[in-house]
Amino acid sequence: MQPTTKVLILCGAAGVGKSTTAYEIAHQLGRADIPHAVIDTDQLDQVHPWPPPGLAPGELSRRNLAAVWANLAEVGHTRLLLTGVFVALERELAWIADAVPGADIVSVRLTADVSALEQRVRRREIGSGADGQLARTLRQYADLRRPEPPGTTVIDTTGRTVASVAAEVVGVWLGGGEG
Repeated sequence: MQPTTKVLILCGAAGVGKSTTAYEIAHQLGRADIPHAVIDTDQLDQVHPWPPPGLAPGELSRRNLAAVWANLAEVGHTRLLLTGVFVALERELAWIADAVPGADIVSVRLTADVSALEQRVRRREIGSGADGQLARTLRQYADLRRPEPPGTTVIDTTGRTVASVAAEVVGVWLGGGEG
């Protein structure tokens, strides 16, 4: 029997701290010697043109996640942390579950107030796409203000340390133990 895969979906608007929090979670789990893998789903479909000709939006991400997860599972991983914006989280859960068979999915949406998001995006985005990214972030923020799928935990990162946010997320995901 294949072991259950504990999947954490860490989502939220750009600039909310998903990647930074994921790196800290990985560090905390590593210190505790808890095996895990981290995948930033933004990297699964960062192509032009998008979506690729002949593929529905999300299909390239699903295929790439399935391929990467198959390799990680083959070497024994049973914990997967996925980061992504996931504005329509309920719709995204279907392709994630398809790509990671046997997934026990926990969803955590990170949030922050608008001024914190704007400050973070302006500090991070320094190239020609900075204004466009800020506009996308503000749209994502507005879109994410609707109700979450049942069971989704929402954690505000405004004014908090990365370590404290990561520790809270790990507690939600693994129940305070190794899980």
